[in-house]
Amino acid sequence: MISGRLLQAVRAAAATLALCAALALAPWSAPAEAAGLQVTPTSLTLRASQQADALWLNNTGTTTLRAQVRVFRWLQENGGERFESSQGLAISPPMIELAPGARQLVRVIRLGAPPDSETSYRLIVDELPPPQDPKQSGLQFVLRYSVPVFVAPASDAPIRPELRAQLSFEGERPWLAVANSGGQHAQLADLTFVDAQGSRHPIAPGLLGYALPGQRMRWALQAPADLLRGPGTFKARINGESDEQALALDPPAR
Repeated sequence: MISGRLLQAVRAAAATLALCAALALAPWSAPAEAAGLQVTPTSLTLRASQQADALWLNNTGTTTLRAQVRVFRWLQENGGERFESSQGLAISPPMIELAPGARQLVRVIRLGAPPDSETSYRLIVDELPPPQDPKQSGLQFVLRYSVPVFVAPASDAPIRPELRAQLSFEGERPWLAVANSGGQHAQLADLTFVDAQGSRHPIAPGLLGYALPGQRMRWALQAPADLLRGPGTFKARINGESDEQALALDPPAR
């Protein structure tokens, strides 16, 4: 029969092994205080008159770092997102080495003529892990940035998003789908539900996500289902505008 102390020791050892295994399998990440790589701006838009735009990489750390910049076509399908390879944009330079305090310009170059409609890309900026020092043990933390890039169409006619929303429920989990039939992307932020009495209920402070032109995106909401089943209106800030807009709401999906 195993004694109480021995049983506690076995459980503690098993917990330690489980934690080590979880950390070993965890994806690369970085706590904010360890960050050395900084990327600006947080999004880019290439107008029809622009052949290129600039992304800046800064090393705010105390050691030299290396980074890789890649570009992908950004698509939304079936309420989700996917990236695919594309020849629409080029990056120069794609590989960077930055000394402490150094700053590097990365050119984002449109290849060919402006598109017929707004197209969307993502720049993936990865800080590369340093060479492994055999004298050091533990995890190496690196950063990844995902920067939206929008390429405007050739036409001079103004474009804007046209949004319609639809609420659905999976059990007690509410989901909000937003379809964009307009010609411009929509960045949705600070989603709020205003009930029939005019009371405001913040649902998703900060960035909710993007609805790309001609696409439909879907998000799970962290809000009580009973609240959202009642009458009310969703409001959000679109594309960084200071004034919020009400989202036209279709009947709930059954």
